[in-house]
Amino acid sequence: MDTNLTALLKTSVRANNPDDKPIIFNLANQTDQEKVSVLFAEGKIETVIDNYGEQSGELALVNDPTLITKAKENASVSNNEDDPAKGVWIYFPWRETLVHSLDKDDYEKLRLSRNDNLLSKDQQNKLMNLRIGLAGLNVGNPGAVSLAQEGVQKFKMADLDILSLSNLNRFRAGLPDVELDKTTITVRQIYEINPYADLELYNKGIQPDNIDKFLLEPKIDLLIEEMDNLKLKIAMREKAREHKIPVLMVTGNGHNIIIDIERNDLDNSGPILNGHLRSEVVERISQVGPTTDLREKMALARDFMGGEILVKELRESFDRVGIDLAGIPQLAEATFLRGAALAYFTRRICVDKDIPAGRYFLEMDKLKIFT
Repeated sequence: MDTNLTALLKTSVRANNPDDKPIIFNLANQTDQEKVSVLFAEGKIETVIDNYGEQSGELALVNDPTLITKAKENASVSNNEDDPAKGVWIYFPWRETLVHSLDKDDYEKLRLSRNDNLLSKDQQNKLMNLRIGLAGLNVGNPGAVSLAQEGVQKFKMADLDILSLSNLNRFRAGLPDVELDKTTITVRQIYEINPYADLELYNKGIQPDNIDKFLLEPKIDLLIEEMDNLKLKIAMREKAREHKIPVLMVTGNGHNIIIDIERNDLDNSGPILNGHLRSEVVERISQVGPTTDLREKMALARDFMGGEILVKELRESFDRVGIDLAGIPQLAEATFLRGAALAYFTRRICVDKDIPAGRYFLEMDKLKIFT
């Protein structure tokens, strides 16, 4: 291979910057005009997208749905908006892309308009004011994306893992994202859905010394706990119980999912995981250290949920890791189902407040045809 090409390939750098945020410009403002001109001059804008007129037309239909029956073709409203000073321009640095968009209030109204009648205005407003903590983004990612799409705007997110190629059987990302950390990937996905989102990142993950900060500064309304570290899973739950924060966890079980809900907001006097976590397993987890062998770690991961409730193939997989399996198997279908379940149960816990604590099973394997 050409030595110059080899040298260039070795100088490649990952665009791993969790501090990236969209930058919003109002071009009616001279200062913002100058800032955008600098971005162009420095070659930092590769793509410009301007469909402001189409957005304005859609907004007109949302503001007056009777226009749908009045429009002559395709129920659309022509709105030839070509004034760059209208609306806002949003710069996404990781894409080097500048997008012309409606301003915040109109953007929010149009983006969430298809929730109408499935979510009431009161439900929508409550979702928009929640602060959700996601500890672990392997499953937290599809949950965060679903919640952002439904209107949640404030998140704390923690994960220390980077995306690996073997994650691409289930993680909402692609080959160009490999070796990006999962917080960065998730943050960018949410900002591209809602550039006005309020996101706080813990890209070094949850540690014993930052649990209180994650839960309380400011206090979250719900902890979605999806970490792999068993000691931290227990410590987070104990702290959440102490501070009356409800906890939600959704676990893949082959093609099915298991949902655990702890309603600490209603009653924080009970055991963590509603008593499903056996005391002898908690004791074994407390003894885990650097010298704990793989077989014990795999057994504890299985027993944290309870091997008796896992499907046969998954239960047996814990014994095969390091022999003929490189990791615990997970499927995209269950992962995305878990994401949808996280969004659904978040609403039931924090908005409707009508679902009791407990362990729930959604078993796709047991679906029956309606006759």
